[in-house]
Amino acid sequence: MQSRMDEFREFVKRHPKIRDDVRTGKRTWQNIYEEWVIYGDNDEQWANYRQEPQNSNPIQRSGNNISLNVDSIKNIIGYIQKINPDNFNRTLNSIQKVIQIAQTIGPKSTNRVPYITTPYSDWWD
Repeated sequence: MQSRMDEFREFVKRHPKIRDDVRTGKRTWQNIYEEWVIYGDNDEQWANYRQEPQNSNPIQRSGNNISLNVDSIKNIIGYIQKINPDNFNRTLNSIQKVIQIAQTIGPKSTNRVPYITTPYSDWWD
């Protein structure tokens, strides 16, 4: 038999937008759980949190709670395909040049320590 907490977890899986409200600080898990116990699964307030049906299959990675759907993967691949390697290489070269210029302008450490300090040091310089 399923525990009450397991039922609540299943409820949250069916209403994934609840997590967004908790993450943004609009609601707390305690508040949501209490309302779920009092009003039940089918109350009208939960209609705003239901996930719209999608044609794509969600992919979940265990441990990270990252869910990707096929559309987002296609978008990512589309962006990667649009990257021109020549432009990318030029950009990296420009950044490298800026870093080199910044290094030459920066403070130089010149810690000259005289080996022998004598009254005649000025005579040798």
